[in-house]
Amino acid sequence: MSNTDNLFSPRFFHKDVTIHKKERMFKSYFAMDSYDVSYKRFDGKESPIVTRELFERDSYAVAVLAWDEKTDEIALIEQFRPGALSDPVTPWLIEIVAGIIDKGESTVQTAIREAKEEIGVNISENDLFCFKTVYPSPGCITEKVTLYVAKTDLSHLGNHGGLESECEDIRVFKAKLSDAYEQVLHGRINNSIAMIGILYLMHNKEEVLKHFAK
Repeated sequence: MSNTDNLFSPRFFHKDVTIHKKERMFKSYFAMDSYDVSYKRFDGKESPIVTRELFERDSYAVAVLAWDEKTDEIALIEQFRPGALSDPVTPWLIEIVAGIIDKGESTVQTAIREAKEEIGVNISENDLFCFKTVYPSPGCITEKVTLYVAKTDLSHLGNHGGLESECEDIRVFKAKLSDAYEQVLHGRINNSIAMIGILYLMHNKEEVLKHFAK
């Protein structure tokens, strides 16, 4: 193990956390759980028991950056997000395809389904490259998101998507990857999952191409 690897290696693991109590406080479209926990500290002592409320989806999520390598374009969506109501410009955010894993689904199955539902694009497992799993806001949310780049043909991309049954109203469009990258830098694209996907593909395009060439 290199010195760098040792620097980033975990110091603690699940065994170093004690869950004294867990209680479901609220359940509707989403849920809220309360945890009483203590954990090992870096000074060798045990922390006091702290109470923390966590936002629960009761499922993890998947995100898909649909990319047409022939034109170097990506599919983007725009939709209303109540969590962005305090945004100084607009609560309609620019994002990439994403959704919750349904019961019994794999992450791949969710990626395929969400690409069809949100942007009307058909993809298969062979079109997917998994590049990262992230925790968007682990201080208060248990959500974990698995991210994919999808090799797609965007030549016939429509302009509207989403499911009426889920009250989704989604504007669908495509843009050059370089233009989307500029919008990340300028702040118009400020959805964290979209930012991660665009930044990753912008700087790791050769790795993605090698994967799909196998």
